[in-house]
Amino acid sequence: MQDINVIDYFNPEYYTSAKKERKICLIIYLVIAGVFLAFVAGCILWYSTLTYKDSLTSLVKAIAYIVSAIFIVFSFIYMGIKFRRTNKYYKLCYNLSTGLKETFTAKFLRASENLVTKDGVDCKTLVFKEWNKYKKDFYERVVYVFYEKPLPEIEENTDLEFTTQGNFLLNYKILTNKKETEQ
Repeated sequence: MQDINVIDYFNPEYYTSAKKERKICLIIYLVIAGVFLAFVAGCILWYSTLTYKDSLTSLVKAIAYIVSAIFIVFSFIYMGIKFRRTNKYYKLCYNLSTGLKETFTAKFLRASENLVTKDGVDCKTLVFKEWNKYKKDFYERVVYVFYEKPLPEIEENTDLEFTTQGNFLLNYKILTNKKETEQ
């Protein structure tokens, strides 16, 4: 049973929605590629039915070359930007859902709205002051959150217990904050 004070930042449903979005992107590309291949097959068939010195042969070749160039440019843009980003997000959500999770206790220092790219996904950062038991000293630890989501509402100098996977925040629990310790 999960503690009611724990605030989930990552929801496992993000993985299923990322999987669905990735599948839709792939289907869109495959449909467009199928239409392109059918068009090229039609151009080849049309070209093969023309006579030896027909004036339309250069027109058929020009149409096929132009459409092929447009498809290649589209492929680089679509697969290099849209599908790649969607696939990176899908892989990250898969790792967050199935990977090893670690729980830490630390003091929250600050949050940053600056764009940081981690594993191909846009993120914001949270900075914690954490105790290193091996070095026997405090250090600043950076934890990532999704850029599209709002930052967690945590006051500075608040003690937290948080769970991460690959330095991505999954959930957190507020232990004490500055106002409670002053009273």
